[in-house]
Amino acid sequence: MSDKVKKRRDAIINVAFLAMVLGLIFVFFKYCFGIAAPFLLSFFFAVLLQRPLRWLDKKTKNKCHTLWSLLLVLLSILIIVGPLIIILSLIGREIGNFVSYLTDQLNDLPSFLATLEKEILGLIKFLPDSIYTSAADYISDLFGKMINNFDLSAIGIDMKSVTSGLTTGVSGIYGVVKNIPSVLIGIVIGVVAWIFFTKDYNYIVHFIKLQLPDNKKNILSEIKQIFSKTVLKMIRAYGIIMLITFCELFLGLSILNWIGVMDNSYVVMIAIVIAIFDILPVAGSGGILIPWAAISLILGEYPAAIGLIVVYAVITVIRQYIEPKIVGSSLGVHPLVTLAGLYFGLKLFGFMGMFIVPLAVMTLKAFNDAGRIHLFNSPERN
Repeated sequence: MSDKVKKRRDAIINVAFLAMVLGLIFVFFKYCFGIAAPFLLSFFFAVLLQRPLRWLDKKTKNKCHTLWSLLLVLLSILIIVGPLIIILSLIGREIGNFVSYLTDQLNDLPSFLATLEKEILGLIKFLPDSIYTSAADYISDLFGKMINNFDLSAIGIDMKSVTSGLTTGVSGIYGVVKNIPSVLIGIVIGVVAWIFFTKDYNYIVHFIKLQLPDNKKNILSEIKQIFSKTVLKMIRAYGIIMLITFCELFLGLSILNWIGVMDNSYVVMIAIVIAIFDILPVAGSGGILIPWAAISLILGEYPAAIGLIVVYAVITVIRQYIEPKIVGSSLGVHPLVTLAGLYFGLKLFGFMGMFIVPLAVMTLKAFNDAGRIHLFNSPERN
């Protein structure tokens, strides 16, 4: 067999292997993840509890292993659920108030559109008289329709599509509410499985190892180390960055309120939304703060616009400084890959896919870099 044919054969095998891996991942997340989620999550949390459980067992000489397992699980639930309920209730109240605020703002839409029309006409005054007259007539007619009749179709927004989207959204919410009983059952089963996984962790891991060939005995320990050193570290790092961004936004917007530049009662809600949006590749916090500043500028609220730009600049500078130190240059994937993961995750698996697919990509990259699998060759960054 010639070298050329051998290379082609190897390339076909690699492509087929990659396609098989991606196909298995798709099938798993599309059809199996929802079913297996209670057990997967409970096993993951059981792994996290093993270190404190071993410490307690050592102090009591393994006399209360079952009791400590149960108490650790219950304590973990209290630590997770207690703050979560408080946070969700606060967010729910803020969302309700924020929706009312947006409704009030929509009532001022005609005045905003009139101001925007005036600003646009002022910006195009440099055009020759004949072109300016035609453009001004078109712009005035366009804004006149929107102001007098709220005719959003004048700018290409089809109200039938909007209504259809709202109907779909309501149907989605109904579907979620309808599935609440099954979710509650899954939570109960997950908690019970969490207790058993925590109590019998060593036995379960030993049983799995007995089913593996001799040369694969250490694969579980290797996977655990790779996952904890890469993926968990990445999640923790970006969680810290989100918290820092939230604090910066909360402090910055509160200062703008305090000095009288801005009058906004929804600082917490806005800071949470922008901090989450800031994690998305390409977009970042500027995707909200810059348009917000531009609208403030159009409305003549110059101090607010300057304040928002300053807040954005501070966030950007601090982000550029802390991200390499917290995340590390060798752990992440390229923003373009992350963006593609968000998009395909949303299209293939819905909203949760925006989180599942990028996490799966990070996991595959971690295993590939560690040499456990070989899906692609990673180039070295300069």
